[in-house]
Amino acid sequence: MGLISGLVDAVVVLFSAVLAVAVPLIDAQTVLPGSLFPAPLVELKKWYSEAYGDYLMAEKPHFFVGIVWVEIAFLWPLSLANIYGILARRPWAATTSLMAGVSAATSMATLMAELMLSGKASDRLIQMYSPFLVFALFAMLRGLFSHPRRTSTAASHSSSARKKRA
Repeated sequence: MGLISGLVDAVVVLFSAVLAVAVPLIDAQTVLPGSLFPAPLVELKKWYSEAYGDYLMAEKPHFFVGIVWVEIAFLWPLSLANIYGILARRPWAATTSLMAGVSAATSMATLMAELMLSGKASDRLIQMYSPFLVFALFAMLRGLFSHPRRTSTAASHSSSARKKRA
């Protein structure tokens, strides 16, 4: 069981790290003026949009702009918290993982419906977005099934309390 939870943790940390970098540097260009970003980042986003045929980033439909704002305001801070919380083994990391997973799953359901039903998306673009569905699933599973570890002080406190009652 430890191997599976370690794999889930690794996936959640990896995708959280991708989001921690990509949201402020790439996705934020969708909603903020391009003049705020260095030219290489603007070129990188342009290249990605052309190479993968990401019409959502190029056309910026209103629902996509709303999803990007949710990523900036909610998912990005959760991604940072996940990285720290999982690596430092904090008990609250289960909650942040669950929150990030539900947020990502909600966004991905909307995006995948658009990509699959619009007829505009290439297979390459769908393959680019699909791993984020896996992230969402793993983050939700981690949040639902991880058990916080008891600290030794809590265990010793409860055993000493039992001794006093006897």
